Amino acid sequence: MRSSKPLRGILLAGAVALVAPDRAVPSVSAQAAPPLVTANDNRKPAGTLRNGTLTLRLDVRTSRWQPEEGAGPTRVVQAFAEEGQAPQIPGPLVRVPEGTDIQATVTNRLDVSLRLHGMISRPGDASAVVEIAPGASQELRFKAGRAGTYFYWAETTGVVYTQRRMTDSQLTGAFVVDPPHAEDRLDDRIFVMSEWLEMPSGPRFTATINGRSWPHTERLTMTFGQPAQWRVINGSFGAHPMHLHGTFYTVESRGDAGRDTIYGAEGRRLVTTELMEPGTTMTMRWVPDRVGNWLFHCHILAHVSGEMRLADMTPAEREHAAHAEHDIDHAMAGLVLGITVPSGDETGAPDLERSTPFQHTIEMLQQKHQYGLEDGFGFRMVPPRAPTDPGPPLDPEEPATSPTLVLTRGQPVIIDLISRLEAATQIHWHGIELESYNDGVPGWSGTLRQVTPLIEPGATYRVRYTPPRAGTFIFHTHAHNETQLGNGLYGALIVLEPGKTFDPDTDRVVLLGGNGPGIEVNRSTNPPAIDLKVGVKYRFRLIDITPNFIATVCLRGDGGPVQWRAIAKDGADLPPAQATKRPASQIISVGETYDFEFEPTAPGELRLEVIRRGTSGFMTTQLVRVGR
Repeated sequence: MRSSKPLRGILLAGAVALVAPDRAVPSVSAQAAPPLVTANDNRKPAGTLRNGTLTLRLDVRTSRWQPEEGAGPTRVVQAFAEEGQAPQIPGPLVRVPEGTDIQATVTNRLDVSLRLHGMISRPGDASAVVEIAPGASQELRFKAGRAGTYFYWAETTGVVYTQRRMTDSQLTGAFVVDPPHAEDRLDDRIFVMSEWLEMPSGPRFTATINGRSWPHTERLTMTFGQPAQWRVINGSFGAHPMHLHGTFYTVESRGDAGRDTIYGAEGRRLVTTELMEPGTTMTMRWVPDRVGNWLFHCHILAHVSGEMRLADMTPAEREHAAHAEHDIDHAMAGLVLGITVPSGDETGAPDLERSTPFQHTIEMLQQKHQYGLEDGFGFRMVPPRAPTDPGPPLDPEEPATSPTLVLTRGQPVIIDLISRLEAATQIHWHGIELESYNDGVPGWSGTLRQVTPLIEPGATYRVRYTPPRAGTFIFHTHAHNETQLGNGLYGALIVLEPGKTFDPDTDRVVLLGGNGPGIEVNRSTNPPAIDLKVGVKYRFRLIDITPNFIATVCLRGDGGPVQWRAIAKDGADLPPAQATKRPASQIISVGETYDFEFEPTAPGELRLEVIRRGTSGFMTTQLVRVGR
């Protein structure tokens, strides 16, 4: 073990250490019982700020953590605390203006060595580390650095950041540097995500935002029309595509523990889903412009499903949970924030325009044993003006499919969903700006007067909205059922400009789905070849609606990726500075869509490759033939 004696030159990037002798403190073994963690909502900065200097005293100790406020399991973890106060998850908020001198003392009350990262000037090397021996204290002095969203963290198991799974997985705290002038500082909120995972006995898994798991996460009430700025920190070991229901948000900055890139006008982008890799930060800005209930959540199903509680339940508790699987408080867990926007001046909402709606009728289908022992799911578009009862059942020899739904910007629609399923469901219109009741989260969407119900087997459910923008979107089950989502209850939703028609020869939808080892492309792991022509411009619409998989989509020839031009993200056109040509290789996470323009310049054969992250050799390949 390395010595923890004063700093041995391992603080980097402008941080200055106070060389101080170790100060002995009682270890955790001398305590009667670990203290109980307090969830930290990141509203109150830690320490004392006086005359341009922050004085901060932190402890690290073994603690008891109840992510569901006593209703669920207790996890024994290591946690940060302000000296003399209860431990907090996430750790105490360090928040100061630019130019602040920070004098921090960190005491290790554990029986193992602590390696502390992120107590550095910003920008700085996030790998800079201070080692603190059991029962010792370390004093640190450094400048806060440049304004931005950062974090600090620690570990005691000798692993890299993404391998902190259990005991030291919660040793993360937000570190925010504000602009130096008070008039430039924003009224914002800070949300830190974390995960805890024990593999041998389940696995047992917990995911939280600011120390709590849904439904115990904070319920937010947002003022209609008042811009909101959030700082989101992925303090966990997993990647999280963060999805906002009902409206878009602007990505204002992206960074990590030591650096933050604050975008100018050309660098910002509108999204409904943004992939946050482990150890990254994001500042986002959005305007609550529609009343009702909304969600902000990770779109990886395993990170928001109520099934994460099952490994901690007794058999009787599991039986009770099975009967409450569609209760909104039980069906979801983990990385979910609930948002309510009370009534305001919503008269400008596009879906309140008065014009004749276009009628669609869609059957939701279930095909027995389409995936071996598992059923397949899908949709069937019923021709316009057909009766509500649209005739014969699905041919048992034909698999359930995911047809593309094509709408027109500004054209109101009425969509009748007819359930031919054996279990209840509901459909979410992912990325569409619409009224809350039609958003499709059963038991949540809507208002106190009217909340969206489940669509029961055999029922018909009517949805109304007016798509306000053209682009590439998704419609999919939001019944928190992995079988329905993984086995096909999803589809591409394309919104066109008025007067435009959808041409499948030039509009190439690449719909990623499936729950097996390989990813399905347009409902097949062996998709048919695509035929293109030299000199013709094609629009490739990439969509990932797998339950849990992040993928890389690549269009390549023998010499590597070809060139394509980025057009849009999540249905929103990219700013001109971002709509550039680039190698045709794109990481896409669950709930994201990307549009690219591709014009072949020579005949030959290409390959569209879809590679699932985290696996070896699981690739779906589609032949692309280019002719004259």
